[in-house]
Amino acid sequence: MIIKKGITYLAGTIFLLFAFGCIGCKEAKVTITKDYVINPNWDEVDNSFQIIRMNFKSVNDSINLQKASPPELLKKLMEDTSFSYTANVKYNGEKYSNRKVYFNRDNGFIWRKPPDIDPYRVSKYETIGELQQETWYLLSGLSNVKTLYYVYLDSLDSLHTFRVPASYWTNY
Repeated sequence: MIIKKGITYLAGTIFLLFAFGCIGCKEAKVTITKDYVINPNWDEVDNSFQIIRMNFKSVNDSINLQKASPPELLKKLMEDTSFSYTANVKYNGEKYSNRKVYFNRDNGFIWRKPPDIDPYRVSKYETIGELQQETWYLLSGLSNVKTLYYVYLDSLDSLHTFRVPASYWTNY
């Protein structure tokens, strides 16, 4: 009888620890459009993200938008270093859960582009411009559980978004 109570107590304690641990891992829904991002996962401390244009690794590669999978995205796409920007989204008085961060408008912070040659010369921009049609992009830093977001803007200006959880890309 005492053993059963001890096991029940231990199981209950483990469950509560797991439940409380998962509360901190819960990811709020990120909204990505062709013009802006709304990310309720940001706060005054954790508010940086990166956007990178992606190219196919091989000219023979393609991705079927109806059947795209995380392993396929990771396997077939690579970074285009000519379009790679990082930003720290400064608090502007508006809640992060509602704030739209635009690609083609001044948001009150600077986008930084890594240097091509000189490691001490970082380029700074107020905007990064519109997302281009028929182009893949990777957005990171939008999640507190390290989810990557691949987006594709098709020729009709429709955005296709694909979430890649950390469990896929950390093993890649």
